[in-house]
Parts: sequence; structure tokens; C-alpha cells
Amino acid sequence: MPTPRHSGTSRIDTRNQILSRLTEAEYRRLSRHLEDVPLTFKQTFYEQNDRVGAAYFVEAGVISLITVLADGTTVETGTIGNAGMAGLAAFLGTERSPEKAICQLAGKAKRLSGVHLRAERRRGSQLAEILFRYTGAVMKMLAQTAACNRLHPVEERLSRWLLMTLDRAGSNDFPLTQEFLATMLGVRRPSVNIAGATLQKAGLIRYRRGKITVLDRHGLESASCECYAHIRDEFARALDRP
Repeated sequence: MPTPRHSGTSRIDTRNQILSRLTEAEYRRLSRHLEDVPLTFKQTFYEQNDRVGAAYFVEAGVISLITVLADGTTVETGTIGNAGMAGLAAFLGTERSPEKAICQLAGKAKRLSGVHLRAERRRGSQLAEILFRYTGAVMKMLAQTAACNRLHPVEERLSRWLLMTLDRAGSNDFPLTQEFLATMLGVRRPSVNIAGATLQKAGLIRYRRGKITVLDRHGLESASCECYAHIRDEFARALDRP
């Protein structure tokens, strides 16, 4: 993921890569409406088809976007770390979320109400301009993930998912149960066990007591389908534009 570009005298006190790209004056104007909130594991921010009253600019941790089918089956369609924001429906004014959002890895975020988000959109602020570009990247992620879940083998999908989580977690180690991973990938647990064992045997990851450690990032990129690179590059373009 791209890294924020700060000057040595910047007073922008955020690790979120959307907010960090605001000018100091814009961030200062917006900051009085931002509320620091914790992200706790498995916390639900909103359910599918719920009204979205606020957005969360992730500082640390990971939020998963999950599609829930009528029979209760779930699959992850997107992940959000400190390069992103959960709650686009609040910004776009669509009111209801097309997916469920839960905390995958604990951390913290800055919360901004939907009222203030829509005010930023109407005024055409710098934040709104960045969020419109970010929306395009999220749409690419959702479409690419849907294609990946339908067409690619579990081992490649697992590699893609681990790389995306690695980028957003900012650490080679993160807590993860096979049951949770199976839910995220929309497959049965035995399929995850086999795919994980293959990656571990190849020396790419280590799985022990509910924690995954990425040992060989480059090897994991080679094991992944092309979807990881497409999604990564789309977010880089959205956030790196001057």
C-alpha cells in the first residue's frame, strides 16, 4: 500500500491514508468532527441492508465487508485497513449498506457521521474528491473478489486473502482461526485446511494456535492469483494521484 507523504512540520495526526492526504488546513477543519473509536474483534459496524449512520477511517486493524445470502452463507467481498474507510453508503447517500461490516483485526479508527460526510460531498471538498476516487477502487475490489471467489482455486484465493490482510494489518503475524478464514472465503473448513497445509509445506506461512505468520511474502505473491495485484494497484492509483 502507498505510504502517506508528510512534511516534517505536518500536524496531521492520523495513520489513515485517506485523511493523511488532506492538506493541513482541511484536516484541521475536519478534525473537530472526527471521533477516535476502538475496533474490537468481531465487532459489527452495520448489518447488510442497515442504514449506515457513520463512516470509519481505519487507523489500525482490519474491517471485513461480508455478503450474507438468504440461507445464512457468508463470504468476504472486501477488506479495509488504514488505506481505507468503511461506510461508503453514508458518503454516497444510498443510506443502506449492500454488505455487513465486521472487525477482523482489532485496532482503532476515526469515526465521522453521515451528516458531515454528505456535507463534504455537497461542498465538493478535498475529502470528497479523494473519496470519489476511493469509491472506484472499492468497486474494483468488490468486482475482482467476486470473480476470484467464483473462478480461482482455494489455494490461490487463500494466498490473495493473506496478502490483502498482510497489507492492511501491517504485520507478518495476525490472529486467525481456520473457521473464521473458511467463513471469509466462503468455503468449507477442510478446504481451508488443505490449502493452508500446502502453503505451510511450501514454507510460505506458519500456522500455530490460531495465529498465522507470513514467512515468504514474495512466494505468497507467486502462489496468489492475479487478483491481488489488480486490487493493490487500483488502490495505489486512487490514493497516489496528486
